[in-house]
Amino acid sequence: MQKRKLLAICVIGLSAHGAYAQSDVILYGIADTGVRFATNQPVKGGSANQVLLSDGAVTGSRWGLSGREDLGGGTSAVFGLENGFSVTNGQFGQQGQLFGRFAWLGLSNTTWGSLKLGRQYSVGFDFIARFDPIGVGNIGPDEWEAGLIGVRYDNTAQYANDFGPVSIKLQRSFGNQAGSASIGSTTAGSLLYNYGSLRAGMFGQQSVDSHSHAMDAGGVAARYSFDKVTVETYYLETRREAGFTPSASGSGQPLANTSMIGNYNTAAGAGKQTTPRTDHLLQVGGTWSPRSYMIFTLAGMYDWTTNVAQGQSGRTGSIYGIADYLLSKRTDVYVEADYSHLSGAAVKDPNSPLGTFGGKSSSVGAMLALRTRF
Repeated sequence: MQKRKLLAICVIGLSAHGAYAQSDVILYGIADTGVRFATNQPVKGGSANQVLLSDGAVTGSRWGLSGREDLGGGTSAVFGLENGFSVTNGQFGQQGQLFGRFAWLGLSNTTWGSLKLGRQYSVGFDFIARFDPIGVGNIGPDEWEAGLIGVRYDNTAQYANDFGPVSIKLQRSFGNQAGSASIGSTTAGSLLYNYGSLRAGMFGQQSVDSHSHAMDAGGVAARYSFDKVTVETYYLETRREAGFTPSASGSGQPLANTSMIGNYNTAAGAGKQTTPRTDHLLQVGGTWSPRSYMIFTLAGMYDWTTNVAQGQSGRTGSIYGIADYLLSKRTDVYVEADYSHLSGAAVKDPNSPLGTFGGKSSSVGAMLALRTRF
């Protein structure tokens, strides 16, 4: 009798194992930090140089869980949860959200594509990251362009599929506001073409704030890989209506938690903007890998902005270089250097995606960092 019970338990155990054999859950992460020096950082009454232990210049530190369960017929249930944090003090990033980098659940089919629901990267951000040498960085001089379109959006439905060399992605972020389907919403789409060493594409996006002011964005991009060199570029244009205002982080209000700049204030004070603001940004960059354990990156961005304030234009630009040495497949050490410059009305622009330099027109920075992945 005891042998029969033991056999039954073994059969049940093996059956349960078989039922979950096609399910995978992965724990992963990155830790990236270093010592940074930067000139002309804002302080009360002006600017000063700064030396600090900083989050990494290339990637934000994170840990995450990803999972997939095979449902049969080419369909899988999928999910992704990713937390951002600072190695320097252990605090959560992304407004203190537990899974602020993303949190989504969806279905994926080999023919029909994937549908994901939750907090996700915006289609616009995902698009420019595919044409950025470091996938959009993690400090002002190498990531500021993201503020023009926003990085991540709550309450988002996103569909993606591939049709041969063509990939499409569609986004609808719900405003979740009673009485209006448009307030707080974001609608976006992108089209990518991949053929051999060439990648090219375009995207479009519209976001609407709590007072129905719109931000419209669009861009085109191209990337080409040679033997050891990759070059890439994109052009991005955004237009913000006067008064366009993303809500404060953590407020739960329209366009909160998006890391997007507004167009409500000017250097003259709050509510002084009376004209639409248009940013025209060009990015050019590339990487060179002379050895499997060495990567050199050089990139620059330039933004020409009309109506920073009524009738006033400004210029924002930065250039950065990175020398990366891989100690192993998971751990590397790198040196980063950057130069940023503001001119015209951008010097005192409270909506500057790069920030200001305490009234100065430029800043120089450098960093020595260590990064590991698990």
